[in-house]
Amino acid sequence: MIERLVRGLARTKWIVLIAWIAITAVSILALPDLQAIVRETEQKFVPSDSESVVAKEMMERIDPEQTTKSNAIIVYSRAQGITEQDQQWLQEKAKTLQNLKGDDSIKSVQSAYEMPEMASKFRSADGTTELIIVGFQRAENDTVTQEAVDVLEESLSGAPEGSSVALTGSAPISKDFQKSSEEGLKKTELLTVGLVLVILLIVFRSPIAPFVPLLTIGLSLVITRGLVALATEYGMPVSSFTESFLIAVLFGAGTDYCILLIQRYREELRVDNDRVEALVRTMRTVGKTVVFSASTVFVAFFLIGFAQFGLYQSAVGVSIGVVVTLIAGLTLTPALLLILGQAAFWPSKVNSGQGHGESKLWSAMASLASRRPVAVLLVTVILLAPLTLLFEGKRSFDDIAEIDPGHGSVQGFRQVERSFGSGEVFPVSIALTSSDSMRTPEALAALEYASASVARIDGVKEVRSVVRPLGEQLSELTVQDQLTKTSAALEEMQSGVDKVAAGLSTASSEIATGQGDIDKLTSGLQEMSSKTKDAKNGLHQIHGGLVSAAKGTDKIVGGLTQSSNVASSMAADLQGLLKAHPELMNDKNVQMLLGKQQGLTKGLSELKKGSAAVQSGFKKLNPSLDKVADGLGQLAEGQTQAADGAKQLKGGLNELTGGLKDGAKGLTDISSGLTQVNDAQKAIADKGGNQIPGWYMPEEAINSPEFQQALDFYMSKDGMTTKLEVVLDVNPYSGDALVTVDRIRDTLRQNLSGTAIADPQVLLAGTSAQISELKDISQNDFTRTGTLVLIGIFIVLMILLRSILAPLYVLLSLGFNYLVTMGIVEFIFVDLLGEPGLSWSASFFVFLIIVALGVDYSIFLMARFKEEYRPGGIAYAMSRAMTTTGGVIISAAVIMGGTFAALMMSGVNTLLQIGAGIVIGLILYSTVFMGLVVPALANLIGEANWWPFRKQNSAAVVVKETHQKKADPVLEG
Repeated sequence: MIERLVRGLARTKWIVLIAWIAITAVSILALPDLQAIVRETEQKFVPSDSESVVAKEMMERIDPEQTTKSNAIIVYSRAQGITEQDQQWLQEKAKTLQNLKGDDSIKSVQSAYEMPEMASKFRSADGTTELIIVGFQRAENDTVTQEAVDVLEESLSGAPEGSSVALTGSAPISKDFQKSSEEGLKKTELLTVGLVLVILLIVFRSPIAPFVPLLTIGLSLVITRGLVALATEYGMPVSSFTESFLIAVLFGAGTDYCILLIQRYREELRVDNDRVEALVRTMRTVGKTVVFSASTVFVAFFLIGFAQFGLYQSAVGVSIGVVVTLIAGLTLTPALLLILGQAAFWPSKVNSGQGHGESKLWSAMASLASRRPVAVLLVTVILLAPLTLLFEGKRSFDDIAEIDPGHGSVQGFRQVERSFGSGEVFPVSIALTSSDSMRTPEALAALEYASASVARIDGVKEVRSVVRPLGEQLSELTVQDQLTKTSAALEEMQSGVDKVAAGLSTASSEIATGQGDIDKLTSGLQEMSSKTKDAKNGLHQIHGGLVSAAKGTDKIVGGLTQSSNVASSMAADLQGLLKAHPELMNDKNVQMLLGKQQGLTKGLSELKKGSAAVQSGFKKLNPSLDKVADGLGQLAEGQTQAADGAKQLKGGLNELTGGLKDGAKGLTDISSGLTQVNDAQKAIADKGGNQIPGWYMPEEAINSPEFQQALDFYMSKDGMTTKLEVVLDVNPYSGDALVTVDRIRDTLRQNLSGTAIADPQVLLAGTSAQISELKDISQNDFTRTGTLVLIGIFIVLMILLRSILAPLYVLLSLGFNYLVTMGIVEFIFVDLLGEPGLSWSASFFVFLIIVALGVDYSIFLMARFKEEYRPGGIAYAMSRAMTTTGGVIISAAVIMGGTFAALMMSGVNTLLQIGAGIVIGLILYSTVFMGLVVPALANLIGEANWWPFRKQNSAAVVVKETHQKKADPVLEG
């Protein structure tokens, strides 16, 4: 069948060439542009059901009119400090951008001039930097957004002299990342073609032969790009790595296949110089090897399509390229060889050519591996195993490191990092949901408590939420502020109590002073009563003491007048006291005293009237002495009652004075207690500071217009979804940020559990949160996909070699080589160059390519080993395979290493590490493992290499081995 196909190809060789050129032209004209698609593709590749994606979608529903999907940050700085002229320029710039709102790109413009109450958010504390944040309606990779970024960059010209202005944020960073990738891709293409051409010139020692693989791979690459771009319309993911890997793998592996075919064709052409027969023999032998080699690469990259992580899946396009390259290698390359014939190797003469010849170095390694397989394995393991311990799996997720530091987005990011802090550009966004509305005082208090707990986490700069719209706690609603207000109220109350106590003390003193007048009144009344009685007795002696009686009556009138005056004075004093202290009106003693005073006044009035009558009677010499005597008796009785009332008044005033003194003392005690309470509250406030968790927002504060703005911005209308923004004070790409993100999630879930927020669900988004997810997703996908790749390659090797043991030790050698390679790579980049870790995707792609492409060298060797093998001739067959394919393996490794070495010049940190890892790995595998380890294992296992598919005759084995040793001087030695 192969013979018929080759002879048919010989008749249609020109048609095949023209057909490939035509297909290439059609793909250029009709198929999509892969680079344009990559430019518009989201590069983060987080699964759609991941926490960060779901959280972002939930937060977008809070306020769709204000939510932006990407942003750009204008970073304006002056080392000596922002001047008034700078601010005028920025204000004009903000106004200009505001006028652009409403189109399909710019959705919001935030600055210190539109939001003066939040000026601290836009101006650095050191006064050197100011920000304007522009929000876009579409994602950062969208064409419209990228065009808007271009417009912004153009608008930044004309800044005041001496200032610096840069554009950073998600959209500019994405744009510069894509730009760096495209620039790196151009470098990679040129370097790859140049390196491959130089290596092929050295290998073939001909200026014509190198163009056979170059044309084959070049046309395959162009067609593959169009097919991969077309496949994206059916869901195939692509990334900035897709084209880089296409170039490296197709030029590397494809050139290796072409070298294998061309070298074997030259070897066969030496037999009879018949182009067709030489090609028939070539395709019959190495054609199958090429198919199986390409199959392992195809299987490896095809199985990546089963990864969950989009960036890993984006390498699946290489499998399309491998198929196209294989078809081209089996059709276009033979057609070109048939067309060129011996001219392909000009100026060398094919008749005298020896291909790679019998390599003495590989013959020596074959002899060593066959004679001392155990020693070779032990020495190799002892020397290489320590290198695997250098691989600790340290990974870096810093996307900024992937971009040329000279780009504006990186410079702007670093300026913000210096002036505001690392986390200001990419805060952690948190979506919080509840089964009930959170627009209640209790739920808001729970939110504040959770926000305060997060703010205390190491690595957190500030927390912005509905209860902290400016990133700071609403202090007027905290326990500390309430304690301060209570202390002020207590101090005011204490002052009032002190004044009342002083008033009571004054009243007590005044009453005590008035008691002396009451004693005088009592004494006067008693004296009057006694004299009245004497007057009554004197009536009996009226005749004898008329003159004396008249004088006594005058005295009585005078005494009554004096008594009346004293009573009036007491009444005035008492009324004055009641006016000064109206609260005494409620005192029972005072009421009793008032009644007695009124009785005293009344008695004195009656007494005065009686005295007047007596005086009148004396003057008129009223003969009715009995009436006068009765009057005098009543007067004496009234005076006695008045004296008793005065005594009772004195007792009541004594009691009142005691009560006033007790009241004053009680108020003094109250004042002392208030002082102690106030001092205690101040002590609590001083010790607790801002860490006092108590917080409460009354209903009237919730309904205030100011707080409603914060509610509408941070919380959905139904109150069941709210968002928080956590600004980190560490680099959002760093390992510390990943640890902080986990602590934030745990702290929120712990502090919200059992609160007024019903069934709280916490979901994190943002750069740091996505990186945290990538860490787990990529690691799990590595393990799962790597296992699938190994199984797929094992099956291909088992079919090719018809063995189980041989594929096993080949895969073991590849795995050991990978660990050694990664140990060396991590030592170089982390320990020597000071990187925080290898790029997070580097280890996966190094594994994939070393295994998928490194196994090709095993196939080259083992396929020839199987071809040369005869029962009993393990050592001879391996020696023959090594001496004939050793040069091909080295050439293929050099070609493959050269194509991936070109990635190291791309300027993209991840590609640099991947390129370095693959170069190191291929060098190790093509020399140490292919020259020593795999041959030693093959010789050590012996005839079991083909188990369980072939059984050998022991007698035949001995005879054949002896015969082959005699025929092979290397083995005889």
